Amino acid sequence: MKSDIELKQDVADELKWEPSVNEAHIGVTVHNGVVTLTGHVPSYAEKYGAEKAAKR
Repeated sequence: MKSDIELKQDVADELKWEPSVNEAHIGVTVHNGVVTLTGHVPSYAEKYGAEKAAKR
């Protein structure tokens, strides 16, 4: 099982590579394996893209 730090880095990397997402607007926190995304995005499409990237 990955550590919280590894999981956070993996999610951040996926957000960087997702073309529909501006990762500068999204924060990632992980606690006991639970990932939380925070921030503001201008559209539902970007929100969906961020969720999809985090689940990869």
